[in-house]
Amino acid sequence: MRFAVLGPLEITDDHGARVPVTRRLHRAMLATLLLRAGQPCSQAELAAAIWGDDPPQRPDLSLRTCVYGLRRLLPDPARLRTHPCGYLIDVAPGELDLAEFRDLASLGRQALDDGDPAGAADALGRALSLWREPALADLPDHAARERLIGHRRDALEALIDARLALGLHRQVLPELRGIVAAEPPREHAWAQLMLALYRCGARAEALAAFGRLRMTLVRAYGIEPGPELQDLHQRVLADDPALLIPAAGGGEAGAGPGRQPRPCQLPPTLPDFTGRTAELALVRARLTAAVRSAAVPVTVLTGMPGAGKTALAVHAAHQARPDFPDGQLYACMDADGQARDPHAVLAEFLRALGVPPAEMPPGRPEREALYRSVLAGRRVLVVADGARAAAQVRPLVPGTPGSAVLVTSRARLAGLDGARLVDVGALAPEDSVRLLTTLGSRAAGEEAGEPAEPAGPAAASPGHRPPGGDWAAAAMAVAQACGHLPLALRIAGTRLADEPGLTPAALAASLADEDRCLAELASGEASVGARIAQAAGSAGDAARRALALLAVAGPGDLPESLAATMFDGPGGRAAIRALIDAGLLSRVAGEPAGSGRSRVSYRMHPLVRAYARLVLAAAEPGPTGWATGRLLASGWLSLARARDGRAVRWPPDEPSIARRP
Repeated sequence: MRFAVLGPLEITDDHGARVPVTRRLHRAMLATLLLRAGQPCSQAELAAAIWGDDPPQRPDLSLRTCVYGLRRLLPDPARLRTHPCGYLIDVAPGELDLAEFRDLASLGRQALDDGDPAGAADALGRALSLWREPALADLPDHAARERLIGHRRDALEALIDARLALGLHRQVLPELRGIVAAEPPREHAWAQLMLALYRCGARAEALAAFGRLRMTLVRAYGIEPGPELQDLHQRVLADDPALLIPAAGGGEAGAGPGRQPRPCQLPPTLPDFTGRTAELALVRARLTAAVRSAAVPVTVLTGMPGAGKTALAVHAAHQARPDFPDGQLYACMDADGQARDPHAVLAEFLRALGVPPAEMPPGRPEREALYRSVLAGRRVLVVADGARAAAQVRPLVPGTPGSAVLVTSRARLAGLDGARLVDVGALAPEDSVRLLTTLGSRAAGEEAGEPAEPAGPAAASPGHRPPGGDWAAAAMAVAQACGHLPLALRIAGTRLADEPGLTPAALAASLADEDRCLAELASGEASVGARIAQAAGSAGDAARRALALLAVAGPGDLPESLAATMFDGPGGRAAIRALIDAGLLSRVAGEPAGSGRSRVSYRMHPLVRAYARLVLAAAEPGPTGWATGRLLASGWLSLARARDGRAVRWPPDEPSIARRP
């Protein structure tokens, strides 16, 4: 099993499946017990941590009931044990992210003390990557939560110390500015900021930073900055050469001999990333294997438009950063609906890797050779987002093991040698509701989790989420109307948060109307219809026409045998393949037929079908009407064959529906 408390509480079983723990009391008790994993927690301590100053009338009875319910949820109930002093939960090494964080943070600080900043940065980076947002969401003990957040701050400061020792002052400067702005009294962070500014050549700004901190401390607390800052201030005034790169650092990253830049071009991960446990585990395992692999692993996340491929790739890439200490490169391979030339992407990557513009080779073969030479012996993660063809990705694959490539694409990129495909489909229903709840609850300023209890007249205001099961039932209706598509769910959740008076029930009713659903799933720059239209446009005219014809077949799967009557020529089959490559159609295998062969069908997402019917089919009523008649006739012929076994087929001279009649 795996327990995660450094964020919303998550439990996964031995197979990687998430164990749902939905009740607030269960989550609070389990989080409190995991905070002291392997050690008993008394009933009084549990009651104080969970209920604070407002315990129930019989806390001992409530705790026993909660323990009984928790044991029924856990795959191994024996882990939650009754102890003479109270209750405890058994956790094996490697099963709890909090224990892993403590071990890695301790290892990193020891490496820093031993003069190994590279080892310290690696261990501390892995420790901090275990934290998720919102941090410690289910830990009710405020004092314990603040202690843990303090340990996180200490680990972050130690990581910045390690990066400064490595000469990475330019890279840490934006992060340090954010830290001191959020928590002005942190004097060591101000010292780090002053040092980073000084090493960047901004001596006056470093002195001004000291002045701002001194004014803040004097006004708020009546004290002067401590000895560390006073000493650093004097050394900056004196231009102490010892403040420059330490001897072990070798110089600014990429500026000194033997030093190479360590780019981190990844976009920020979504703060409310939800679900995808199995896919994330598969991608992480694939990326982690790059260290031991004899070749460069290439992983392709494929799925329909709006399935959340980019969000999954970026989230996995951030988690894998410690495994690729030499940098993470990112490129969007689809710019304004046009496929980007990998020649231009190679130039961007080479500049990020420290190649001066004057030394940039003009030809593609030379750029590829230089790119692979620069990456030789390094561990770098390359993320190619939105690739349309294998030819776009192939030049970006490093030539030596140790690195890895992560690709997102609607197409399956069959021509990419050695690529491992990971299908990214719809979210699980419970994850869809969880995502909607997280997004929609912002209207009331609530934390993600269980619905809030009503608290007076304000709780009934239009912007507040209704309590109890009403929200869950209505949210499930919205999720089903969205087809559990992450993009649609995010737009729906954002609208619930931003539009006062819009309730989940009203939104679900609007989305249930196929004529209105695409208009409802548009908010600002985000639009499900626009995303589907972009994919359909890239598939070509024949594929768009085929999509319109398939939309008339109804909401169920269309058997391949019936589709063959509509598309009986090579052009029709090519159009079907183009739709599959565009992520607008999927080929699924059903139960074996009487002959023992599996029934193969084509499946279309409900929102894709709505777009095809409302936009594409409406533009060509003649061909789609012809397709309906042909499909009905084919169904009667299939019944005739099943009844008497005679070989009945469509007349060979009948015009194909793939061509305009």
